Amino acid sequence: MSLNNKQRGVSHNIIRTISKSGLCSRKLALDMVMAGKVKVKGKTVLDPGAKISDPGNIFVNGKPLPKVKKRYILFHKPRGYVTTRKDELGRPTVYEFFKDIDDWIFPVGRLDRDSEGLLIFTNDTKFGNILTEPSYKIERTYEVLTDGPILQDEILSMLKGVDIGRGEKAQPVSVKILDKKDGCSWIKISLQGGKNREIRRLFEHFNKTVKRLIRTKYGPFSLSSIKPGRWLELKEIPLEISKLIR
Repeated sequence: MSLNNKQRGVSHNIIRTISKSGLCSRKLALDMVMAGKVKVKGKTVLDPGAKISDPGNIFVNGKPLPKVKKRYILFHKPRGYVTTRKDELGRPTVYEFFKDIDDWIFPVGRLDRDSEGLLIFTNDTKFGNILTEPSYKIERTYEVLTDGPILQDEILSMLKGVDIGRGEKAQPVSVKILDKKDGCSWIKISLQGGKNREIRRLFEHFNKTVKRLIRTKYGPFSLSSIKPGRWLELKEIPLEISKLIR
């Protein structure tokens, strides 16, 4: 396992350090630095690229960075909501379901507006980075409804890997037909990584349109019985993930 930052003596820029504390987003951290609201060892820092090795030296608006309780939230995203804090087109966002949460939280990865299912929120940036970093090969599992039948040779082609354009390749870990009805197919598909609209582009390769796309699992986390628009906060995270965070 790789050494942690303290063992390496690695410093991060002040924007990232403030954000990782859970105080706010990187954008807001940048705004506060540029406004002269951030001090390190008593001196105002206006350089957003300033390197910091000890977060305990940072004060924002005269206060040290908070020791925020880490939060891990499993949310059942409904269709019709975009995964962003504010939408320039005025579309409803997933943050409308978190108005009672004062802490800064962010989504781990995204689901597009027409997709639904499991979306994880947290204020733990290292946790989020581990789940989204391709080298960790965290599986995501989806149930997909297509507008036409899926043939066995198409499934074999998917498992071998398919060019989905933009110089990218999709290669599911597993593909299984769950049900066929009225000319449509329900497919269970698992992938490692998460390219933009990867599943939709994968099925488009076979001239199939995705009518519904539901994420049911993300690594060891499951949608389970959480209803659309509802969320469940975890008291702890699985050991297999927590070991990677240390």
